[in-house]
Amino acid sequence: MSIGGGSSTLSDVGEDWVLAYIQRRLGAPHSPLLGRGDDATAFRYSGVLVLSTDMLVEDTDVPPGMSWEQVGRKAVVAVVSDLAAKGAEPLYILTSLGLKPSMLIQEFEELWRGLETGCREYGISIVGGDTNQCDSVVISVAGVGRADNGLIPRSGARPGDILATTGMFGETAAGLHALLNNIRENYGLIESVLNPRARLKEGRELARSGVVSSCIDSSDGLARSLIQLANASRVGFEIDNIPVSEAVERYAADNRLDPLSLALYGGEEYELVFTVKQDGIDMLSRRLAAMGSRLIILGRVIEDAGVIRAYYRGKWHDVIEGGWEHFKR
Repeated sequence: MSIGGGSSTLSDVGEDWVLAYIQRRLGAPHSPLLGRGDDATAFRYSGVLVLSTDMLVEDTDVPPGMSWEQVGRKAVVAVVSDLAAKGAEPLYILTSLGLKPSMLIQEFEELWRGLETGCREYGISIVGGDTNQCDSVVISVAGVGRADNGLIPRSGARPGDILATTGMFGETAAGLHALLNNIRENYGLIESVLNPRARLKEGRELARSGVVSSCIDSSDGLARSLIQLANASRVGFEIDNIPVSEAVERYAADNRLDPLSLALYGGEEYELVFTVKQDGIDMLSRRLAAMGSRLIILGRVIEDAGVIRAYYRGKWHDVIEGGWEHFKR
């Protein structure tokens, strides 16, 4: 049998082959205390460690048209984005894989290649994990990072702070709509679905600046992120700018969609949504611009706890619960 090609599946080779394949490709901590393939990984460290975990499930998180390599990379991006929102620098990941016996060996190798691609992109090492058998492919990634420049909580926003973000919204929702409905005239929006990126360098700069009072990543949608940020800080938001790209506006018009709903309730943009002290907004904007990024002002923090209203196309809209929430219809 030719391993890794043709119609061979994981059921043909078994878990030992999978584990041996992974162990050959694993990185190692900078200060390893245990060898590769041991029961755990260990390293010496002095400082502030930041831990996060994220899970990607084939049935709910993999749209049509996404390759297994893109799936693996996205799993890394998701956990890096969580660490970026805290201003942390990722160091290592552990990945646990639930795999279908019917999965082609070639598909598994593509999946692992995607994990490696994401790790190279963000300077991380895969140092361990686990495998198991599942009816649907499940990728669980645990990230370990360090916060040498301080941590950014969700709970630090204060009335008078400026509400800002790192990018546009609605592109992923529009791109997903195009993929699900096989719409070719999508203005390149599907790229944001297939190849998302985490705002890692921006997150580190937010932490270094010392003027960011709270931060969250927008993977669950802008509306849900705003609500979580407001609840954690016991404040409200008044938003006079929803950053919707021209491509989203055109796509929405072509397909009779509401661009505001796409922007608020789509999710998986992996932008950072944060609040900034008023006297630091210009400095931070210059710093982000110097690294080729941008700071987009959304609005301001208000005292009315839990009240979030947004001005769009000449009208005020109440921002209500929405976006992605597991187990809920």
